[in-house]
Amino acid sequence: MRMEKENLPANQKTKINQRFRNYQTDVDVAKRKLDALSSDRSALFGSRYTDNPTEDDQLAQRQQLLSGTDRLERSSGRLRESQRIAMETEDVGRNTLADLARQRETIEHTRTTLLEGEGYTDRSNKTLRGMARRYYIFYHYLVFDDGCDTDKFHLGWLPTR
Repeated sequence: MRMEKENLPANQKTKINQRFRNYQTDVDVAKRKLDALSSDRSALFGSRYTDNPTEDDQLAQRQQLLSGTDRLERSSGRLRESQRIAMETEDVGRNTLADLARQRETIEHTRTTLLEGEGYTDRSNKTLRGMARRYYIFYHYLVFDDGCDTDKFHLGWLPTR
């Protein structure tokens, strides 16, 4: 870090130097604290941990370890249960997405069918209007103009009078 500091531009060096001094001070404080505590094992590890533990101290340590193990097992069980619930939720979500995809396909197919049917209906309406118009014209010629020659209009399909 010191070598990299030398290669920095001048405007950044002051900021980095200040940081470096702060870090160095923090490290020195931590070293002094560690040196002070390392000479006193009871201050470092607490009164529960000694070089010559008594039966009560060993029992307390054992109970503390057992309670820690018990808490760890309970936490592990909760984690497994949470994972199981997450997997079930993921399955439900996957199934829901599959259902939605199928419904979308059905809706799209229905829309296509409706549009196709609408086209057929439009053509049918156009054909029926044309037929009605022709019927109206032919009917008026036949009813109001008795002298009309039906061969002229190709009305061979109409019954003769």
